[in-house]
Amino acid sequence: MPQVKVDPVTPTIGKVDWDQVVRLGWVAPVGSVEIDYKRQGGVTTVPLYSAESVALLPVVRPLVDWRAVHAAPAGARSPLAALAPVVPGRDRVLLAEVARMARVGWAAVACWRRRHADFPAPAAGADVHPQFDRPAIVAWLLAHDKIGVPIGMSSASLVVVGAGRRPSWFRLDGPRLVLADDAEEADQLSAWFTDADADELAALTAGEFGASVGRLTAPGTVPLAVLGRVRVIERFRSGAGGLRVACG
Repeated sequence: MPQVKVDPVTPTIGKVDWDQVVRLGWVAPVGSVEIDYKRQGGVTTVPLYSAESVALLPVVRPLVDWRAVHAAPAGARSPLAALAPVVPGRDRVLLAEVARMARVGWAAVACWRRRHADFPAPAAGADVHPQFDRPAIVAWLLAHDKIGVPIGMSSASLVVVGAGRRPSWFRLDGPRLVLADDAEEADQLSAWFTDADADELAALTAGEFGASVGRLTAPGTVPLAVLGRVRVIERFRSGAGGLRVACG
């Protein structure tokens, strides 16, 4: 299925997932502070992490299904727990993964490598499949404005027309629209809603007359016309506003 770019940026990482990120060695402390909890255990050393390195996690680890991580039910085992920690000094990437970081084609990265003398040299691998040091690649991509630090979750607006042709507006955080390959299949839109909006949309689509998408708009793009009726097919987490809907 082709994907229209209304891509998500990773929401705040929960405690369980953060523990796994640290275990995996994806972030390292940049310092520490000592906090005196007095009656609750005395002095404790608390590690400090770079906000930039945390915000860059979904960018520099593009092979991770971050949506699955954040859709995991509360109290469930983090999907990150199944991954093996990186070996210190041996966190490597292929050109294909560099391309995914920068959201360009493999050929573009190969061109950067030829044209820029400061492009990191391979750290391992063969000439056909060279491997590069991930921290060095990330530093280069940042220095050359090939990637940026996410400043917040992407958003979009959805207008749904229900019974009586009355429109309802919804804010979508971290939206992703996947267009069906076959005309017989439905397009799928997933996003994070407020609890109230999630309940309202579910009620609208469950009504006798159903509801249809009138307009989907993401900042910096023209409105996307998504024809057909809309129905809720999944709620990411009980008690939360994450929904996946089918359009058409």
